[in-house]
Parts: sequence; C-alpha cells; structure tokens
Amino acid sequence: MPVVSRGVVYSLIAVVFVLLLGITALLSVSYHRHQRLEDATIDFQRNLTQQESKIVELQTKLANCDTAQAAPPTDTSWGTSASTDSVQVIKKTTPPKW
Repeated sequence: MPVVSRGVVYSLIAVVFVLLLGITALLSVSYHRHQRLEDATIDFQRNLTQQESKIVELQTKLANCDTAQAAPPTDTSWGTSASTDSVQVIKKTTPPKW
C-alpha cells in the first residue's frame, strides 16, 4: 500500500472511532436523563397516590360530619362560661329604705 492511501485509511479509522465515542457518550447521557425522568415519574405517582388517599380520608370525614348537632363555641372572653340554653340576667338589688 502506498503511504498516501495508508494515511487516508488511518484517518478514516480515527474518524470512525471518534464518531463511535461520540455516539456512546450521547447514548450514556440519554440513558441517564431517561433514568432521572423515570425516577421523577415514580415519585410523582407516589405523591399522587398519597394525595388521593388524603382526599378520600377528608371526604369520609366530611361525610361523617354533622353540622346541625355541633355546639356553638363558648365565649370565654369575660372569663365566665356562657350558657347555651338561656341568658343569665343579673338583678341589682337595693337595700330597703327604713
């Protein structure tokens, strides 16, 4: 083989080798991105399942909640307990005049 054609063959082999390395690097990057996407998808599905279970739990609590029987909150702003059935009236008594 002449020297010129031998150099061309070596150059072509080097180019093919570099292209194969580039393809390998691109495939590696693509694989790692795919793995991250798959992990994110699994995490998203897990979070979605947890949120769905919370929604179902809150719906059952809401269905079991009866607001008509709920007692009104006690007003303790004056330090006395308020009666929910009747209002207490404080009468002022004056001593009799003799």
